[in-house]
Amino acid sequence: MPNHHQQSPRAGLFFLVILIFMGILTACAAETPPPTPTATYTAVPEGSPTPTQTPTQRPSATPTLPPLGGMGNPITIGFILPQTNLANVAAQELADLLAEETGYVFEVLFYPDFPSLSIATNNGDVHLFWLGPLEYLHLNWEGAAEVMLMTNHLGVFAYGVQFMTNIRSGFRSYFDMEAGLSFGDPIEALQQFSGTRPCFLNPQSTPGYFVPLGLLANASTPTLEPVFTYNYNATIRALYIQGICDFGVSFALTGDPLTSSDILLNLPDAQEQITVIWRSEGIIPNLNLSASPTLPVFIRFRIEEAFIRIGDRPDGLNLISTALDYNVEGLRAVEDHFYNPLRSAIAPLELDLQSILYPLIEQ
Repeated sequence: MPNHHQQSPRAGLFFLVILIFMGILTACAAETPPPTPTATYTAVPEGSPTPTQTPTQRPSATPTLPPLGGMGNPITIGFILPQTNLANVAAQELADLLAEETGYVFEVLFYPDFPSLSIATNNGDVHLFWLGPLEYLHLNWEGAAEVMLMTNHLGVFAYGVQFMTNIRSGFRSYFDMEAGLSFGDPIEALQQFSGTRPCFLNPQSTPGYFVPLGLLANASTPTLEPVFTYNYNATIRALYIQGICDFGVSFALTGDPLTSSDILLNLPDAQEQITVIWRSEGIIPNLNLSASPTLPVFIRFRIEEAFIRIGDRPDGLNLISTALDYNVEGLRAVEDHFYNPLRSAIAPLELDLQSILYPLIEQ
Protein backbone atom coordinates (compact mmCIF):
# COMPACT_ATOMS: atom_id res chain seq x y z
CA MET A 1 0.00 0.00 0.00
CA PRO A 2 1.32 3.36 -0.75
CA ASN A 3 2.66 5.44 2.17
CA HIS A 4 0.48 8.60 2.39
CA HIS A 5 2.84 10.21 4.92
CA GLN A 6 5.75 10.20 2.52
CA GLN A 7 6.43 13.71 1.08
CA SER A 8 6.38 13.89 -2.72
CA PRO A 9 9.42 15.35 -4.55
CA ARG A 10 7.19 18.14 -5.97
CA ALA A 11 6.07 19.35 -2.55
CA GLY A 12 9.63 19.42 -1.28
CA LEU A 13 10.73 21.45 -4.20
CA PHE A 14 7.92 23.94 -3.53
CA PHE A 15 8.99 24.48 0.08
CA LEU A 16 12.59 24.89 -1.01
CA VAL A 17 11.65 27.71 -3.41
CA ILE A 18 9.66 29.47 -0.66
CA LEU A 19 12.62 29.35 1.71
CA ILE A 20 15.02 30.72 -0.91
CA PHE A 21 12.63 33.61 -1.73
CA MET A 22 12.23 34.57 1.91
CA GLY A 23 15.99 34.58 2.33
CA ILE A 24 16.42 37.00 -0.57
CA LEU A 25 13.80 39.41 0.90
CA THR A 26 15.54 39.34 4.29
CA ALA A 27 18.89 40.16 2.75
CA CYS A 28 17.49 43.12 0.76
CA ALA A 29 15.82 44.51 3.83
CA ALA A 30 19.07 44.38 5.77
CA GLU A 31 20.96 46.37 3.07
CA THR A 32 18.37 49.29 2.77
CA PRO A 33 19.19 52.07 5.29
CA PRO A 34 16.33 53.46 7.36
CA PRO A 35 14.87 56.84 6.22
CA THR A 36 16.30 60.03 7.85
CA PRO A 37 14.32 63.22 8.67
CA THR A 38 14.66 66.14 6.17
CA ALA A 39 15.98 69.63 7.22
CA THR A 40 15.47 73.12 5.67
CA TYR A 41 18.48 75.43 5.76
CA THR A 42 19.93 78.54 4.06
CA ALA A 43 23.07 78.09 2.04
CA VAL A 44 26.04 79.98 3.45
CA PRO A 45 28.54 81.41 0.92
CA GLU A 46 31.97 79.85 0.93
CA GLY A 47 34.30 81.43 3.42
CA SER A 48 31.48 82.72 5.63
CA PRO A 49 31.49 81.69 9.27
CA THR A 50 29.19 78.90 10.20
CA PRO A 51 26.00 80.41 11.59
CA THR A 52 25.04 79.54 15.09
CA GLN A 53 21.50 79.48 16.32
CA THR A 54 20.66 82.38 18.68
CA PRO A 55 17.46 82.99 20.54
CA THR A 56 15.08 85.53 18.94
CA GLN A 57 15.55 88.96 20.55
CA ARG A 58 12.35 90.74 21.54
CA PRO A 59 12.25 94.46 20.63
CA SER A 60 12.94 96.68 23.59
CA ALA A 61 9.91 98.68 24.77
CA THR A 62 9.89 102.43 24.01
CA PRO A 63 9.79 104.40 27.25
CA THR A 64 6.29 105.75 27.84
CA LEU A 65 6.01 109.38 28.90
CA PRO A 66 3.79 110.22 31.85
CA PRO A 67 0.47 111.90 30.96
CA LEU A 68 0.81 115.50 29.77
CA GLY A 69 0.84 117.78 32.78
CA GLY A 70 2.31 115.14 35.07
CA MET A 71 5.77 114.95 36.59
CA GLY A 72 8.29 114.35 33.82
CA ASN A 73 5.97 115.72 31.11
CA PRO A 74 5.09 119.33 32.01
CA ILE A 75 2.89 121.75 30.09
CA THR A 76 5.27 124.42 28.76
CA ILE A 77 4.54 128.15 28.60
CA GLY A 78 6.63 130.32 26.27
CA PHE A 79 7.38 134.01 26.78
CA ILE A 80 9.06 136.35 24.28
CA LEU A 81 11.17 138.36 26.71
CA PRO A 82 14.73 138.97 27.74
CA GLN A 83 15.43 136.86 30.79
CA THR A 84 15.24 139.43 33.60
CA ASN A 85 15.04 138.44 37.24
CA LEU A 86 11.75 140.25 37.73
CA ALA A 87 10.08 138.57 34.75
CA ASN A 88 11.56 135.18 35.65
CA VAL A 89 10.23 135.34 39.20
CA ALA A 90 6.78 136.53 38.11
CA ALA A 91 6.53 133.90 35.36
CA GLN A 92 7.47 131.12 37.78
CA GLU A 93 4.96 132.38 40.35
CA LEU A 94 2.33 132.39 37.60
CA ALA A 95 3.22 128.78 36.73
CA ASP A 96 2.93 127.83 40.40
CA LEU A 97 -0.54 129.41 40.60
CA LEU A 98 -1.62 127.56 37.46
CA ALA A 99 -0.39 124.31 38.98
CA GLU A 100 -2.34 125.06 42.13
CA GLU A 101 -5.51 125.82 40.16
CA THR A 102 -5.33 122.91 37.71
CA GLY A 103 -3.26 120.16 39.31
CA TYR A 104 -0.97 120.12 36.26
CA VAL A 105 2.80 120.61 36.23
CA PHE A 106 4.02 123.64 34.25
CA GLU A 107 7.41 124.71 32.93
CA VAL A 108 8.26 128.30 31.95
CA LEU A 109 10.38 128.89 28.83
CA PHE A 110 11.82 132.24 27.74
CA TYR A 111 12.63 133.03 24.09
CA PRO A 112 14.63 136.07 22.97
CA ASP A 113 12.45 136.80 19.94
CA PHE A 114 9.51 135.60 17.90
CA PRO A 115 11.51 133.51 15.40
CA SER A 116 12.94 131.47 18.29
CA LEU A 117 9.48 130.91 19.75
CA SER A 118 8.07 130.07 16.33
CA ILE A 119 10.66 127.32 15.80
CA ALA A 120 9.92 125.87 19.25
CA THR A 121 6.19 126.00 18.55
CA ASN A 122 6.49 124.19 15.22
CA ASN A 123 8.76 121.59 16.86
CA GLY A 124 6.14 120.91 19.52
CA ASP A 125 8.39 122.13 22.36
CA VAL A 126 5.94 124.67 23.77
CA HIS A 127 2.22 124.28 24.46
CA LEU A 128 1.17 127.80 25.48
CA PHE A 129 2.63 131.10 24.26
CA TRP A 130 1.90 134.84 24.11
CA LEU A 131 1.54 136.42 20.66
CA GLY A 132 1.02 139.83 19.10
CA PRO A 133 -1.59 140.24 16.32
CA LEU A 134 0.55 139.60 13.23
CA GLU A 135 2.49 136.86 15.02
CA TYR A 136 -0.77 135.09 15.75
CA LEU A 137 -2.03 135.44 12.17
CA HIS A 138 1.19 133.89 10.90
CA LEU A 139 1.31 130.90 13.28
CA ASN A 140 -2.43 130.32 12.95
CA TRP A 141 -2.08 130.22 9.16
CA GLU A 142 0.69 127.64 9.63
CA GLY A 143 -1.63 125.57 11.81
CA ALA A 144 0.59 126.04 14.88
CA ALA A 145 -1.52 128.35 17.08
CA GLU A 146 -5.12 128.62 18.31
CA VAL A 147 -6.11 131.65 20.36
CA MET A 148 -7.34 131.03 23.92
CA LEU A 149 -7.35 134.28 25.89
CA MET A 150 -7.22 137.95 24.94
CA THR A 151 -5.69 140.57 27.21
CA ASN A 152 -7.41 143.81 28.07
CA HIS A 153 -4.84 146.56 27.60
CA LEU A 154 -5.64 150.15 28.58
CA GLY A 155 -9.34 149.40 28.76
CA VAL A 156 -9.91 147.52 25.48
CA PHE A 157 -9.36 144.03 24.07
CA ALA A 158 -8.71 145.40 20.58
CA TYR A 159 -7.68 148.87 19.47
CA GLY A 160 -8.13 150.91 16.32
CA VAL A 161 -6.51 153.54 14.11
CA GLN A 162 -7.40 157.13 13.30
CA PHE A 163 -6.74 159.44 10.36
CA MET A 164 -5.90 163.06 11.26
CA THR A 165 -5.30 166.31 9.39
CA ASN A 166 -4.73 169.98 10.09
CA ILE A 167 -8.07 171.80 10.17
CA ARG A 168 -6.77 174.17 7.48
CA SER A 169 -6.29 171.29 5.00
CA GLY A 170 -9.90 171.37 3.88
CA PHE A 171 -10.83 167.71 4.52
CA ARG A 172 -14.31 166.89 5.81
CA SER A 173 -14.48 165.14 9.17
CA TYR A 174 -16.60 162.01 9.59
CA PHE A 175 -15.95 161.84 13.33
CA ASP A 176 -18.00 163.09 16.28
CA MET A 177 -15.47 164.27 18.87
CA GLU A 178 -18.01 164.40 21.71
CA ALA A 179 -19.37 160.90 21.11
CA GLY A 180 -15.98 159.54 20.12
CA LEU A 181 -17.54 157.74 17.14
CA SER A 182 -17.22 157.84 13.37
CA PHE A 183 -20.31 158.39 11.25
CA GLY A 184 -21.25 158.28 7.57
CA ASP A 185 -19.61 156.21 4.86
CA PRO A 186 -16.03 155.23 5.75
CA ILE A 187 -15.16 154.81 2.07
CA GLU A 188 -16.17 158.42 1.36
CA ALA A 189 -14.19 159.55 4.39
CA LEU A 190 -11.00 157.80 3.27
CA GLN A 191 -11.27 158.51 -0.45
CA GLN A 192 -10.66 162.19 0.35
CA PHE A 193 -7.00 161.21 0.75
CA SER A 194 -6.60 159.95 -2.82
CA GLY A 195 -3.42 161.35 -4.34
CA THR A 196 -2.23 162.93 -1.09
CA ARG A 197 0.81 162.20 1.07
CA PRO A 198 0.50 160.33 4.38
CA CYS A 199 2.63 160.43 7.50
CA PHE A 200 3.03 156.84 8.71
CA LEU A 201 4.90 155.67 11.78
CA ASN A 202 7.37 153.11 10.38
CA PRO A 203 7.32 150.29 7.79
CA GLN A 204 6.90 147.58 10.47
CA SER A 205 4.05 149.10 12.50
CA THR A 206 0.66 147.41 12.59
CA PRO A 207 -1.41 150.47 13.63
CA GLY A 208 0.99 153.02 12.19
CA TYR A 209 1.34 151.51 8.72
CA PHE A 210 -0.12 148.14 7.76
CA VAL A 211 -3.71 148.63 8.97
CA PRO A 212 -4.22 152.21 7.68
CA LEU A 213 -2.57 151.28 4.39
CA GLY A 214 -4.92 148.30 4.12
CA LEU A 215 -7.98 150.41 4.94
CA LEU A 216 -7.00 152.87 2.22
CA ALA A 217 -6.55 149.99 -0.24
CA ASN A 218 -9.98 148.60 0.70
CA ALA A 219 -11.39 152.05 -0.08
CA SER A 220 -9.58 152.11 -3.46
CA THR A 221 -7.59 155.15 -2.34
CA PRO A 222 -4.05 155.42 -3.77
CA THR A 223 -1.67 157.80 -2.02
CA LEU A 224 1.76 159.31 -2.63
CA GLU A 225 4.97 157.93 -1.12
CA PRO A 226 4.64 158.18 2.67
CA VAL A 227 6.77 160.05 5.15
CA PHE A 228 7.84 157.84 8.07
CA THR A 229 8.03 159.83 11.29
CA TYR A 230 9.04 156.99 13.67
CA ASN A 231 7.19 158.72 16.49
CA TYR A 232 3.50 159.58 16.92
CA ASN A 233 4.38 162.94 18.47
CA ALA A 234 6.44 163.66 15.36
CA THR A 235 3.37 162.91 13.23
CA ILE A 236 1.35 165.43 15.24
CA ARG A 237 4.11 168.00 14.83
CA ALA A 238 4.28 167.40 11.07
CA LEU A 239 0.53 167.98 10.73
CA TYR A 240 0.72 171.02 12.99
CA ILE A 241 3.37 172.84 10.95
CA GLN A 242 2.01 171.52 7.57
CA GLY A 243 3.95 171.05 4.35
CA ILE A 244 5.37 167.64 5.27
CA CYS A 245 2.33 165.41 4.75
CA ASP A 246 -1.38 165.92 4.11
CA PHE A 247 -2.69 163.47 6.71
CA GLY A 248 -1.33 161.29 9.47
CA VAL A 249 -2.36 158.12 11.25
CA SER A 250 -2.03 156.84 14.79
CA PHE A 251 -3.42 154.24 17.17
CA ALA A 252 -6.84 154.89 18.72
CA LEU A 253 -9.05 153.69 21.58
CA THR A 254 -6.07 152.96 23.83
CA GLY A 255 -5.27 156.63 24.20
CA ASP A 256 -4.65 159.55 21.91
CA PRO A 257 -1.25 160.99 20.93
CA LEU A 258 -2.85 164.44 20.94
CA THR A 259 -3.08 164.17 24.73
CA SER A 260 0.52 163.09 25.33
CA SER A 261 2.43 165.17 27.86
CA ASP A 262 4.92 166.30 25.20
CA ILE A 263 2.20 167.64 22.91
CA LEU A 264 0.22 169.25 25.73
CA LEU A 265 3.35 170.99 27.00
CA ASN A 266 4.91 172.10 23.73
CA LEU A 267 1.90 172.41 21.39
CA PRO A 268 -0.92 173.40 23.74
CA ASP A 269 -3.28 174.32 20.90
CA ALA A 270 -2.67 171.11 18.91
CA GLN A 271 -6.08 169.71 19.85
CA GLU A 272 -7.69 172.74 18.20
CA GLN A 273 -5.45 172.60 15.14
CA ILE A 274 -5.44 168.84 14.51
CA THR A 275 -8.72 167.08 13.82
CA VAL A 276 -9.72 163.45 13.39
CA ILE A 277 -11.23 162.76 9.98
CA TRP A 278 -12.20 159.11 10.65
CA ARG A 279 -11.55 156.55 13.38
CA SER A 280 -11.95 152.78 13.11
CA GLU A 281 -13.46 150.45 15.65
CA GLY A 282 -11.24 148.06 17.59
CA ILE A 283 -9.82 145.89 14.81
CA ILE A 284 -6.32 145.14 16.14
CA PRO A 285 -6.37 142.53 18.92
CA ASN A 286 -4.03 142.94 21.87
CA LEU A 287 -1.47 140.40 23.08
CA ASN A 288 -3.07 136.96 23.34
CA LEU A 289 -2.43 133.60 24.97
CA SER A 290 -2.45 130.92 22.29
CA ALA A 291 -2.21 127.16 22.46
CA SER A 292 -0.58 124.57 20.27
CA PRO A 293 -3.20 122.40 18.49
CA THR A 294 -1.46 119.43 20.14
CA LEU A 295 -2.72 120.55 23.55
CA PRO A 296 -5.89 118.53 24.27
CA VAL A 297 -9.07 120.60 24.37
CA PHE A 298 -10.07 119.51 27.87
CA ILE A 299 -6.68 120.66 29.22
CA ARG A 300 -6.98 123.93 27.33
CA PHE A 301 -10.38 124.73 28.84
CA ARG A 302 -9.13 123.93 32.30
CA ILE A 303 -6.18 126.29 31.86
CA GLU A 304 -8.43 129.05 30.46
CA GLU A 305 -10.60 128.89 33.56
CA ALA A 306 -7.53 128.86 35.80
CA PHE A 307 -6.11 132.00 34.16
CA ILE A 308 -9.41 133.84 34.58
CA ARG A 309 -9.56 132.85 38.26
CA ILE A 310 -5.98 134.06 38.71
CA GLY A 311 -6.98 137.36 37.07
CA ASP A 312 -9.70 137.74 39.70
CA ARG A 313 -7.18 137.46 42.54
CA PRO A 314 -6.10 140.73 44.19
CA ASP A 315 -2.61 140.67 42.67
CA GLY A 316 -3.24 138.25 39.80
CA LEU A 317 -3.29 140.72 36.91
CA ASN A 318 -0.25 142.52 38.27
CA LEU A 319 1.60 139.19 38.31
CA ILE A 320 0.65 138.48 34.69
CA SER A 321 1.62 142.04 33.67
CA THR A 322 5.03 141.70 35.32
CA ALA A 323 5.70 138.35 33.66
CA LEU A 324 4.78 139.81 30.24
CA ASP A 325 6.18 143.34 30.76
CA TYR A 326 2.81 144.43 29.35
CA ASN A 327 -0.07 146.05 31.19
CA VAL A 328 -2.93 143.55 31.50
CA GLU A 329 -6.22 144.82 32.96
CA GLY A 330 -8.31 141.74 32.25
CA LEU A 331 -8.55 138.42 30.42
CA ARG A 332 -11.27 137.10 28.17
CA ALA A 333 -11.73 133.86 26.25
CA VAL A 334 -12.00 134.48 22.49
CA GLU A 335 -12.07 132.40 19.33
CA ASP A 336 -10.23 132.79 16.05
CA HIS A 337 -12.98 134.85 14.39
CA PHE A 338 -12.01 137.70 16.75
CA TYR A 339 -9.17 138.29 14.24
CA ASN A 340 -11.36 138.51 11.14
CA PRO A 341 -11.62 142.35 11.14
CA LEU A 342 -7.82 142.55 11.16
CA ARG A 343 -7.59 139.94 8.39
CA SER A 344 -10.07 141.94 6.29
CA ALA A 345 -8.23 145.21 6.88
CA ILE A 346 -4.86 143.96 5.65
CA ALA A 347 -6.10 141.44 3.04
CA PRO A 348 -5.52 143.70 -0.01
CA LEU A 349 -1.88 144.18 0.98
CA GLU A 350 -1.11 140.45 0.57
CA LEU A 351 1.56 140.77 3.23
CA ASP A 352 4.41 138.30 3.42
CA LEU A 353 4.22 137.87 7.18
CA GLN A 354 7.26 135.63 7.25
CA SER A 355 9.52 138.33 5.83
CA ILE A 356 8.01 140.88 8.23
CA LEU A 357 8.32 138.74 11.34
CA TYR A 358 11.66 137.10 10.52
CA PRO A 359 13.63 140.15 9.29
CA LEU A 360 17.00 138.80 10.46
CA ILE A 361 16.63 135.34 8.95
CA GLU A 362 17.46 134.69 5.30
CA GLN A 363 14.36 133.63 3.44
